[in-house]
Amino acid sequence: MELLIFSDSHGRADAMRRAMKLQVSDVHAVCFLGDGLFDAEALDTGRAMLWAVRGNCDWGASWSEYPTERLIDLAGHRLLLTHGHTFGVKSGCGALLSHAAQVGADIVLFGHTHEPVSLCVDAGETVGGCTLERPMYLFNPGSVGQGGSFGTLCLSESTVLLSHGRLRYER
Repeated sequence: MELLIFSDSHGRADAMRRAMKLQVSDVHAVCFLGDGLFDAEALDTGRAMLWAVRGNCDWGASWSEYPTERLIDLAGHRLLLTHGHTFGVKSGCGALLSHAAQVGADIVLFGHTHEPVSLCVDAGETVGGCTLERPMYLFNPGSVGQGGSFGTLCLSESTVLLSHGRLRYER
């Protein structure tokens, strides 16, 4: 299955719509990692589910229903979705990795920094007092609203394939 990953749209729903049009396969879900919930709510995701979390710039009564983090069990994996600001990711990912290990996540999707990141912590490593039984993937799609970057996750029980894409803006 394929997931499309966005964060930090900051008023650029048009950028998310453009990225969605680029997808060649059916998207199972759209993951929105905060800072632009208004944009995410305006998307027509078709048959794809929308999984969203609230970021530090998402405030308002209607958005209180969105959590700051979300765990999703999918295809034999546990995904942790968060914006990342509550874990101080602009200063490093240690607290986020520790929390992910404690909740049993093996795929961590986060935003907030506006910088694309793709890391893998090997099985057997100790993170937050937990020894990982399988690799843990840490992925930030960057900012779709300020830079045009987004991510995709192709997932099966035996495969985790994370990749970044970038929109070209016409001048």
